Amino acid sequence: MAGLVTPKLREEFRLRRLDIAPQHPEADDELVQTDIRDLDAMIDACTGAEAIVHLAAQPDEADFRSVLLPQNLDGTWAVFEAAARAHVPRFVFASTIQTVDGNPAAAGVSPEFPPRPVSVYACTKLFGEALGRLHADRAGLGVACLRIGAVVSADDPRLGNEERFRSLWCAPGDLARLIVAAVRSDVRFATVIAVSPPATARFDTSNPFGWTPEEAPRRG
Repeated sequence: MAGLVTPKLREEFRLRRLDIAPQHPEADDELVQTDIRDLDAMIDACTGAEAIVHLAAQPDEADFRSVLLPQNLDGTWAVFEAAARAHVPRFVFASTIQTVDGNPAAAGVSPEFPPRPVSVYACTKLFGEALGRLHADRAGLGVACLRIGAVVSADDPRLGNEERFRSLWCAPGDLARLIVAAVRSDVRFATVIAVSPPATARFDTSNPFGWTPEEAPRRG
């Protein structure tokens, strides 16, 4: 996902990219290599940043104790804690559509619906959303929790062949524009469902950032 949205974000912001693995330098990006669970290193990395876009996580179901616990709970806690201690103004948290996908398929789903996760992975993302609410209230951190659908390019074959996949799709360009809008907002806290047409038929993408998903799958 990060690789699909980074080019658009680079057009709008100067990036400080952080990963546990070595990264290839691009443009004038600043590169940081560290483990997100290292709180001191994360505080250093957050210092001077105008916003954090937290995409680092195990992105789907996995063993809880060996993978989800360290990456999606411990790691997310450290990033939020570091942002608060470094007085970063804005935080965009990548949550998942799986937090609400358990609601009946025939029902329209809005951000106000109670969570109904379909995986333990989704439960870990709800922990991140709760941390965002806590830090927004306690530290004044501006937080946007994005419940992101399946992020693939518009010409991905699965969009033409799998109705279920189309019903959860989020276009990279739409997601990048949502991140930009959330970073530039002064809204204290918001939860947004991030999907693109035709997934918008089921999921309500209303938000306080003035964002509207526009892309559609490209038929082969």
